Amino acid sequence: MTKSTPQSNSDAYEERANWPPYTYRDYPDIKPETYKAFMEFLNTENTTGRLMELQPWISVCDSRCAFCYFPTTASSKVKIEPYLELVKKELEMYAKTKYIKTSVFDEIVLGGGTPSVLTAEQIIDLIDFCKARFNINKENFIKVTGSSKTLALPKIDKLAAYGVFQMDMGAQTFDDKLRKLLCLPDSGADVERAIKHARKLGLCVCVDLMYNLPGQTMESWVSTLNKAIELDVEIDAYSLHVDPGTPLEKMIQTGVAPKPGDAEYEKEMYLAAYNLLTKAGYKAVGHDRFSREPWHVRENCINGWPWGGILTTGAGCFMGYLQRFSYSNIEDINNYMATVKTGKLPIQRLSESNNDDMMRREMSRLYIRLPVSKQEFMEKFGKLPEDVFPKQLHRLKEQGLIEIDAKEIRLSKKGEVWKGNIAWEFASESQTHGK
Repeated sequence: MTKSTPQSNSDAYEERANWPPYTYRDYPDIKPETYKAFMEFLNTENTTGRLMELQPWISVCDSRCAFCYFPTTASSKVKIEPYLELVKKELEMYAKTKYIKTSVFDEIVLGGGTPSVLTAEQIIDLIDFCKARFNINKENFIKVTGSSKTLALPKIDKLAAYGVFQMDMGAQTFDDKLRKLLCLPDSGADVERAIKHARKLGLCVCVDLMYNLPGQTMESWVSTLNKAIELDVEIDAYSLHVDPGTPLEKMIQTGVAPKPGDAEYEKEMYLAAYNLLTKAGYKAVGHDRFSREPWHVRENCINGWPWGGILTTGAGCFMGYLQRFSYSNIEDINNYMATVKTGKLPIQRLSESNNDDMMRREMSRLYIRLPVSKQEFMEKFGKLPEDVFPKQLHRLKEQGLIEIDAKEIRLSKKGEVWKGNIAWEFASESQTHGK
């Protein structure tokens, strides 16, 4: 990915960058020396004092959405019980290391994929396994990802009774015409029914909503946002990215689906969401979350970046990071299972950041709408951000995209729409021009 060219003060970049640097897209294939360094790191004590997140991934779906780029496997092709046993074995391998033994987790998140393809009993058993093997903070939160197709109401009842705090749903849109185009497996009414049931039981519900979908009008987007507000849910608002090799890419290339709107239309849709949701009492937190839940504002896996950690496991997981190390797992579920059986961590890509990388990652806190503390930067690196990035900070301040005072560097209101681009200003040259 390359960073967009800065434009006039009123329109800072040609187009919005929706992903920052230092994601799994940048990780190199695993090398023996990096794996060795990672294993040595796992044999050290965790002295950060940061609470962490535990993510077992169930990278299995019973259908595939047209836009989906996640490495998942059809449920019809997977024997669930053997896969779950090997996810537990991978979790156990980490749990036995010194670093994880001295770590404390306050979130257990079943991601994927569609974990709700599991039975309620299988979900609860996996969470119980995690609670038994890891140091779980007394105040902890359990999240389960699912779709209304596989979250039957009795299953929601059981998860709520067990103590699940949050249900995450990839709603994307309540517009049934768009849902059909995107090959979403259920109707908007089905999604609404599941959300209402979960909310009645006291569950927090967070929905993914996508904008700039092919053929999506501003009216349709605003209608979906208003429905989400009415349902009293947390919202992750993502701009559509048409990934290579997805069914949606082929649909657009062959004319089955129209192209998404241009960069200006995408920006207008984002601003419509930002203005509508903040007016309704939502706060913009994390990378793309709009929340009215106080806990999300102080969520440790976000606020701890880049010194906290997410321990993620399972086939195709790609959000793992433990301080200087970031990793993603083997995507093919059979290769994943075969590797875990050998007793080796099933990592496919592994990155070890040097000091320069970590300074750049620290600046990417701006992307997740968090300030950069000058004191913490000095404690970590022996320098102030202005000493390391004088040109970038001067330019961004001059453009009105950031604010700087004696204590911190933070996004301005104007910078909110350009937070991805701002993060790319601090990327290394090799990332900016592609590796």
